[in-house]
Amino acid sequence: MSKIIVVFGATGAQGGAVMKALLADPNYKVRAVTRTEAKVKDLESQGAEAVVASFDDPESLKKAFAGAYGAFVVTNFWEIFSMEKEIEQGKAAVDAAKAAGVKHFIFSGLENVKDTIGKDCYHFDGKAKVEEYLKASGMPFTSVRYSFYYENLLYFFPPQKQSDGTFTITIPMGSTPMDAVSVADMGVAVRSILNDRDAYLGKFIGLSGDRLKIAEYADVISRVTGKTVKSVDVSSRRRVRQGRGKAQGETSWLTHDARQSGCG
Repeated sequence: MSKIIVVFGATGAQGGAVMKALLADPNYKVRAVTRTEAKVKDLESQGAEAVVASFDDPESLKKAFAGAYGAFVVTNFWEIFSMEKEIEQGKAAVDAAKAAGVKHFIFSGLENVKDTIGKDCYHFDGKAKVEEYLKASGMPFTSVRYSFYYENLLYFFPPQKQSDGTFTITIPMGSTPMDAVSVADMGVAVRSILNDRDAYLGKFIGLSGDRLKIAEYADVISRVTGKTVKSVDVSSRRRVRQGRGKAQGETSWLTHDARQSGCG
């Protein structure tokens, strides 16, 4: 019998890739979670069971996890702009999954920047706090830590055309290498973790495809596109434009020490 895997964020980048990978494997059935009825038909057309649920609605979470073997859970700081709220939502998911008897809870977590270097990085630190709660809960879990998405170079940090016809990338990393990965590829990684549950239980798995300097990423783009793309070094103290979703067209501006905190 196919195992039911609950996938949160099924209409987003991470959850969507996980759903796609699991739907390709007959060992799994996907229960895709959405917050809106409007997206149910689209998810069902892809082969998933679709349920409407919210981290803020305990009864809906109870229904989402009922009878499930596993889950992929991702929270989204950029929708709520509150570390405390993200922690609350993550804990609610852990509690509901544990009560339902879920056998493998995969959480999209991140490192605790505050504890590591003494600087606040709310969209990292909130997920780290959820990881701590998950570990203490006794829930069978694996945490996966995504690095910078290659796709961000298309949507949030795209090369900017200059007057001489060349292009520049501006990401405040200086000469420090940056891990990056295609979020589209990571669904297969999550499926592999589910397939080898015992090997990954209780572990924190970093996901990365490359670890290059920004200038090296620019070189790769140049080779692939045939355009001249260069990196521009900028002050680490800067405004970083963080996108909340291309389709929504919503953005916000955060000011922080991007290079030193790793929050850029």
